[in-house]
Amino acid sequence: MPELPEVETTKRGVKPYLENQTFESIKVRNKNLRIPFNTKLKNKILDSKIKQVSRRAKYITIDFTNGFSVVIHLGMTGNLRVSKQSRFLKHDHIIFSLSSANNLIFNDVRRFGLVYIYRTKDGFYLLDNNGPDPFEQEATKTYLFNKISKSNASIKSILLNHTIISGIGNIYASEILFKTNISPFKEGKDLSEYECNEILKASRLILNKAIKAGGTTLNDYFNADAKPGYFKIQLNVYDRAGQPCKACNSELVRVVQSNRSTYFCKSCQKI
Repeated sequence: MPELPEVETTKRGVKPYLENQTFESIKVRNKNLRIPFNTKLKNKILDSKIKQVSRRAKYITIDFTNGFSVVIHLGMTGNLRVSKQSRFLKHDHIIFSLSSANNLIFNDVRRFGLVYIYRTKDGFYLLDNNGPDPFEQEATKTYLFNKISKSNASIKSILLNHTIISGIGNIYASEILFKTNISPFKEGKDLSEYECNEILKASRLILNKAIKAGGTTLNDYFNADAKPGYFKIQLNVYDRAGQPCKACNSELVRVVQSNRSTYFCKSCQKI
């Protein structure tokens, strides 16, 4: 699933092609995404200038000067690309034709993503239900410590709880905990404020590195230029079970927590 670095990379890729442009037409080839595309509102965003393209957690938002917005979530296998092509791929579900003669194309094999139009001032509930991501000012050590100080949940589960900290996702959660030498099984109530600060610092460091590398391609992710991300070559623990730890040479382990794979080093990340 595309995580924060992949979504940020995608946003940066499409943004220069969108801002100050308009959508002249919208072709809907399949509206049945995770939330069906609300075709009745598509005329609301036609011929209105795009004033801003931004990211909130794992969502990309496109704001128009007339007070409407589009929110895009890539789901499990979604991607956005900009192209002048007029022939489209099998899973190109929604095509926005721009005033520049480019097309913004939403492709999603499994259709777990979404594209949805809403009135900007009203907000969108899936956006509003996110906690701050590690780059936002609200994501301080005190904020995180207070949020988890009474929690019996494992820190790995907490990092995947988007209502507490958004955007991290499964791959980077394992990498962050390895970087901080914190066991993925340690409960929130047992973490100190210092450890919360180290987690946030590691989050920003690792996510920034992944953004600079264009994200992580494991199966389905490609960026806005249809190129894979290269952060996979920098991964320390994720998808490396049975291989030696880069810090101590112990064998890395894979376990399942809350139906998600966790990779860690038993020697470096003792509880």
